[in-house]
Amino acid sequence: MKKILACLAFGVGLGMAAQTPVLAADMGLKIDLAAQNGSGETGYATLQPHGKGTQVVIHLKGGPAGVAQPAHIHSGTCDKLDPKPAFGLKPVKGGMSSTVVPVSIDKLLASPMAINVHESAKDLKKYVACGDIKKSM
Repeated sequence: MKKILACLAFGVGLGMAAQTPVLAADMGLKIDLAAQNGSGETGYATLQPHGKGTQVVIHLKGGPAGVAQPAHIHSGTCDKLDPKPAFGLKPVKGGMSSTVVPVSIDKLLASPMAINVHESAKDLKKYVACGDIKKSM
């Protein structure tokens, strides 16, 4: 009987653990990037620990061919961004960008932050894609 109760308790514990989202520093995050201003550009960004920093890799589809699109991490959310970038990212070219920023994932999660992509260097005011940096559920 004790073995049955122990197995049940272990199984219940596993079930509860499976339903609780956990962010381990080495797991990283995936951030969905939604189209903005009718751009049709969507994708995602991955955030992975990289030494004391974080590697941010953007994957975007639907963008213009041959155009470098500036990207940044801003304080705030996609609905209300601080216009001054907190961290610059390498421009998205051919649908991709990879940058290491000098801050941990935990620091990026400590207050509202978002990744946004601009139409071009000539039109920085037009945002084409954005995603809030937050733990996935």
